[in-house]
Amino acid sequence: MRVFSDLNLNGRAPTRAQPGRGTWGPAGVVSTRAKKIIRIVVPIVVVAIAVGLFFLGRMFYLMLTGA
Repeated sequence: MRVFSDLNLNGRAPTRAQPGRGTWGPAGVVSTRAKKIIRIVVPIVVVAIAVGLFFLGRMFYLMLTGA
């Protein structure tokens, strides 16, 4: 069972049927490799921001309560 869907949205469509296709490949379209990297990086960044906000809030809480 595959966890993720196929990131290549063009599939087997011929080049003439693919919109925004430049001479050397798609114009302004994120590559499949970049999509895979983003799928890994985004959750890590979200968790890091959440942890940072938690500790920032904890620091302010401890400063306000004088603990």
